[in-house]
Amino acid sequence: MDIFSVLTRGTNIRPPSGANNQYKVTKKISSEENKELDFFNNQNKKATEDIKNEIVEEEIVDDDISMKDLLVKNHVNGKLIYNIDNFLLSVDKPTEIQHKSIPYAIENDETSIIGISPTGTGKTLAFIVPLISKIIANTNNKNLNSVQGIIIAPTNDLAKQILQVTENLAQGILLNHKNSQKNGNQKQNTTKLDVQSLSTKLTNKLQLQENNVKLPQILVCTPKRLLSVISDNDTSLIEHLKFFIIDEFDQLFSKDFIKQTEKLLKLIGSKKQINKWFFSATKPEEELLGDIMKKHMNQPEIIECKYSSKLTSNIIKPKITESLVFVGNEQGKLLQLRQLQQTAKFIPPMLIFLESYSRCIALYNELKYNSIPMATLHSKQTLNEREAIINDFKMGKTWVIITTDIMARGLDINGVRTVINYDIPKTKEWYIHRLGRLGRGLTSYNQKGRKQIECQCITLYSKIDVKDVVPIAKVIKQHGGEGVPDWLYEGRIRQEKKVKNSDSKLKREKISTVPGIVRKERRMKKEMIEASKKRKLNEDGKSKKVVEDADE
Repeated sequence: MDIFSVLTRGTNIRPPSGANNQYKVTKKISSEENKELDFFNNQNKKATEDIKNEIVEEEIVDDDISMKDLLVKNHVNGKLIYNIDNFLLSVDKPTEIQHKSIPYAIENDETSIIGISPTGTGKTLAFIVPLISKIIANTNNKNLNSVQGIIIAPTNDLAKQILQVTENLAQGILLNHKNSQKNGNQKQNTTKLDVQSLSTKLTNKLQLQENNVKLPQILVCTPKRLLSVISDNDTSLIEHLKFFIIDEFDQLFSKDFIKQTEKLLKLIGSKKQINKWFFSATKPEEELLGDIMKKHMNQPEIIECKYSSKLTSNIIKPKITESLVFVGNEQGKLLQLRQLQQTAKFIPPMLIFLESYSRCIALYNELKYNSIPMATLHSKQTLNEREAIINDFKMGKTWVIITTDIMARGLDINGVRTVINYDIPKTKEWYIHRLGRLGRGLTSYNQKGRKQIECQCITLYSKIDVKDVVPIAKVIKQHGGEGVPDWLYEGRIRQEKKVKNSDSKLKREKISTVPGIVRKERRMKKEMIEASKKRKLNEDGKSKKVVEDADE
């Protein structure tokens, strides 16, 4: 239930009873409009004093539409509308990305879409609804038992989340098709819409080219898994493919994934009339975006949305406070974290982000005795282990998750109040994705004496982070964040001289509050014990050999 009730973070939540349901937007009048209005305002002496600062309110007729009305207007399947009402209980009005993407994708037969919208604005629903609608409309005898739509995501966790959402929205939906009979009559049969992941079992069947493999109409997977079942010599899986969707496409075109993504698009490009829909919360660099459109898309519709959408302007979101804290060194980070635990600023549910799984484990070992329910989550764990940890977090059994950027993208987790960047994000885009975990599913109206919900993002940085923290500092400053000195925001940092033959990679100290001299003594003691054991083994070996020689 959790995953579906929070699918569309940012989708308009039903306001309190008595609130005005009519959406209005305001805009400042230009100087030309002021001149035109002068004539009419002069007729009314009461309005002449504030003409320059006047704000006109305009009723939105076309855009003031509920989610249900939007779906009905675009002839969406009734069962799909029912499933959205049933599983997405908080949906009342569409967000901007949904309002623009759903009609465009449904109305046009051959579409290329680039959808960019902030985290928590319901991008998943923006592509699942038109995908299911188009498959229902286009299914026939030829493609009935074939994959018609593929959704790929950068991680197994995100792919599984998309799978769960799509499965529930596809529940009970029938695909009508006609079978020709010998007497010339046509008999109409029905088949249920099937959604599957590219599991190990299905992968093995496809690789062994088994007969009568039941294929779903919608397949959800990672790019690496998809490449394991299609190749230049065998593209049978995508023979009837019509829709290819990439979630978090900016990451799948990053250096870690671009080879896999390019290879997939090359294989898919051999098929004609495939609709390509790419969605993400952050926009790639202009040069990369232009290259993607030129190589892989045909005149795509670019739908770029912001939180200031008029469709969501009536929502009072939780207040998010961003702060930047200098801690000196690694020990300072740990001491700062312990200090937060003793103050009112330590507000769970909380995510603590680090750069590697080994550092996650080290930090967990330092904090696990503080009587706070916490867990680590990283890529070295199995998918089932990660799922169990996330479920415990949603249920409140775990208050803090210490994790890597594996949790920074796409995952819908309800009610996260605090994000701590223990290690600086790789880029400003990763910072934005981490920040996007905050406040999902929380709507604060701040009316009639209600206290506004507050969330916080705290970024810790040490001396070796100064160069990498500059772009993060600029984002925090733009958001009105705290603790950003002007010299850092402006990038006026001192460049240290490079040492010859030095490794350019940052060398962080170990996560520990134990002083360096104590760690050194412990290490020397351990080495002495190990050396003593080796000497004893060698002596025992020699004495044994002497005895054996004597026996001979």
